[in-house]
Amino acid sequence: MSALNLAKTYFDYSNQSNMDLIENLFGENATYYSANLGFFISKKEILAMQATFHGQYQSLQWTIDSINEIKPNVVEIAFRFQGVLNDGTEQNRQGSEHILVYNGLIQHIAVGL
Repeated sequence: MSALNLAKTYFDYSNQSNMDLIENLFGENATYYSANLGFFISKKEILAMQATFHGQYQSLQWTIDSINEIKPNVVEIAFRFQGVLNDGTEQNRQGSEHILVYNGLIQHIAVGL
């Protein structure tokens, strides 16, 4: 799967909150950085963080506004996020994300750079 398709698939699975499918996209030694959430090292830590994040929402949806492979295996995404927290609070925000792919799997994600 190309880096662009892998990134799009990651967003699709995230919109489904499907942790089993998301897990298959990450390398074992993947890393994740979010300006809001901090650093996570290893697929296990990333999935635990994502399960907690997704569990806070009644519904959530990421929309890709633009997606480009800015260099081989490095995908830059501009997105919008809409979610409804479990207490009914609505959230809307925009952001950017970089996804690095190595050997056909996500090696690193940086959100908010």
